Amino acid sequence: MSRNCDLLDRRGVSETIGFVFVFALVTASIGVVYTTGIGGLEDAREDEQLTNAVRAFDVLADNVGDVTSEGAPSRATELKLSGASVGFGDPVGITVQVNDTDSDANLTYTQTTRPLVYDAPAGQVVYSAGATFRVDGGDAAMRSEPGLVVTDRQSVVPLVVTYPASDSGGVGGSSTVLVVAHRQSVELGGRFDTGPDPADEARVNVTVNSPRAAAWGRYFESLGMSPPNSNPAAADPSDGEVTYQFFTDRLLVPESVVEFEIAG
Repeated sequence: MSRNCDLLDRRGVSETIGFVFVFALVTASIGVVYTTGIGGLEDAREDEQLTNAVRAFDVLADNVGDVTSEGAPSRATELKLSGASVGFGDPVGITVQVNDTDSDANLTYTQTTRPLVYDAPAGQVVYSAGATFRVDGGDAAMRSEPGLVVTDRQSVVPLVVTYPASDSGGVGGSSTVLVVAHRQSVELGGRFDTGPDPADEARVNVTVNSPRAAAWGRYFESLGMSPPNSNPAAADPSDGEVTYQFFTDRLLVPESVVEFEIAG
């Protein structure tokens, strides 16, 4: 009888220990799934927030196009912050140098612009010099292009200059703000024509000094531009600056100046 009792006691202890182990395993699994799931949901939410900001900046780029090309005096774009901030980044410099390969005549056009920057936990969205960028983990991808036209006969390099109405450092929080683009000036900043000689052509170097220099370089390459023959290293974006080159008979450099106002 006592032997049976001992067996029953040991069996009871084993079942209790097994239950404790199973319960601990289930509890730990639930904790891991909960922690991982919450983190994944948070990452997905932040990524979707940045994607929505990219769409809003696409609209902003279209609105700036209305101001610079369609004669609109101003256009407003709505941005939802949701814990992000919107302000202005460090100045970006753009230089266009053109040389007549026959006569050595040359001109240089230089402008500096202040990018509009949407800064969120998942990354940034930037409007700079007529282009929009999505920046994830420090890597920038150009989402909408600045409208360069590169051909053998006639090329266009537009310079879009933006600056803040007030340098207050930007706006953050969870509200919705309006970014209003005000037209200040639109003019033909420069024209360069090599003349009637078909053998004559202009050599054009476009230099961009920007934290997103690599994305600018990829864009220039997509247009068929290449690093300067005299200095191929100028296309290396590691120093924050790239220079690409093309040849054309005629160059136009439109210049547009736009003031950005951030209204809460």
